[in-house]
Amino acid sequence: MQSCKGTETVASNARSHTCLLSGLYIGNVKVLVKAQFGMDSSKEIVMKLAVRAEDPSVSDAIHALVANG
Repeated sequence: MQSCKGTETVASNARSHTCLLSGLYIGNVKVLVKAQFGMDSSKEIVMKLAVRAEDPSVSDAIHALVANG
């Protein structure tokens, strides 16, 4: 997957960031990902992930990959 529209760059003073990704999964399935990151006052990071794919099972697989590291 590759970032879209320069969303890979995070400002040095940012407390949140959104990264948009697009690419192909196994079998040439088109995938779009929106990854939102936020930092709280104790500097812990939270991530919210939204995945869209032509095949819903691909979205599930990508969520599982991220969740299980």
